[in-house]
Amino acid sequence: MAKILIVDGDKKSAKAVAKALTGAGHACAVLHRGKDAIQAVDNEQHDLLLIDTMLPDLSGFSVCRKIRRSSELFHLPIVFFSSMNNPEEVQHGLAQGADDFIPKPIDMSQIVQRVNALVNASSHASYTDAITGLADAEEVRRRVQLRITRGDRFALIYVELLGLRRLSEEAGNDARDKALRHLGRALRLSAESTSDSDAFVGHMGGGFFLCMLPPDSVEPYADKLLKSWRKHQPGLHENLGLKNPATKGPSDFLDLMICATARDSRDPCSAQELLDTLTRIRRSVRDEVGGVHVDRRTIASAQDASSGRSGV
Repeated sequence: MAKILIVDGDKKSAKAVAKALTGAGHACAVLHRGKDAIQAVDNEQHDLLLIDTMLPDLSGFSVCRKIRRSSELFHLPIVFFSSMNNPEEVQHGLAQGADDFIPKPIDMSQIVQRVNALVNASSHASYTDAITGLADAEEVRRRVQLRITRGDRFALIYVELLGLRRLSEEAGNDARDKALRHLGRALRLSAESTSDSDAFVGHMGGGFFLCMLPPDSVEPYADKLLKSWRKHQPGLHENLGLKNPATKGPSDFLDLMICATARDSRDPCSAQELLDTLTRIRRSVRDEVGGVHVDRRTIASAQDASSGRSGV
């Protein structure tokens, strides 16, 4: 059973949704105004918020943004429902940080199914990666959304450990996990050394990690990380029971690929758009052996926003 808050200006609709979800075993509270919803989630713990985008006072979008800006509440699953359900409206709703968007008129069997899936996923989520002990992919996405809705300027740094499949094949999964833990510690310690209170490192799964840092810390962080990693690369090979491959220059086996982009407070982009930008940067250099690849246009723009200058 989950404690669900339903917020809908249409009292008849709210009552019908509450009846369907109560019949599915959930405990439901019903409100009709956005301000009341904000007060309710501030004062009581809920497992899910189901909210109409159009309310008599605040929009559901405004309520969602306020929750996603809160370091105490940003994990709360949020589902929008609305009679305005064209693709642009749905995309806008998801960009505010919602987990799902259900069109009106509401199919009660569908809303029960989707609410149950979200509640079940949320109740079993630890938001911690089992191998590295870092934040997992879902926590990373929520943290990125938190920074966006707060209006922060920040940089995203994608770090990939190359050759992970080969490592598993040659030395087994234990060696793979050991290498991932080693890189996770290196990323965390390097982030902490920037003295930025909002520095954050997460493990997206596989050999993929994501760091959030101030834009002006990106290149020093990435260059220092790569230099240190390559210096200790032969020792890592030895520690894992491997022989350091005899190649010219850095070995692509357990080398790092580092890509970075940034977001300033004027940029309305979503968390997914930022992650997609990193994916495009990675694809553009897919044939290269490791190294640092920075989207200097976005980094410079974010730095200019911080200093009060206008980007070119």
